[in-house]
Amino acid sequence: MGLTHAQIAEMLAEDEDEADRAFEVWPENWPALDLFLALGTQWRIGPLGGALGLDYQGVHAAMRMMKVKDRAVMFDDLHVMERAALKVWNEKS
Repeated sequence: MGLTHAQIAEMLAEDEDEADRAFEVWPENWPALDLFLALGTQWRIGPLGGALGLDYQGVHAAMRMMKVKDRAVMFDDLHVMERAALKVWNEKS
């Protein structure tokens, strides 16, 4: 949401002991984060301009292109991130 994969990788490459680190991604969560970032243009936007959620046809296509093996598990992980992103955006509105 505004950060490229390269920017995230750069932030994670900073000193491991740095207390004010923006966030940490556990290794097992990288595939879901990569998918989420790849879907940056797949948000459905409502008539008033707010995000409604991801376009699931775009999600399915991205999972095929990224050769995701366990799509059901990945979809569950993605859905958690989608709800969290919508919550943050709604709080900012």
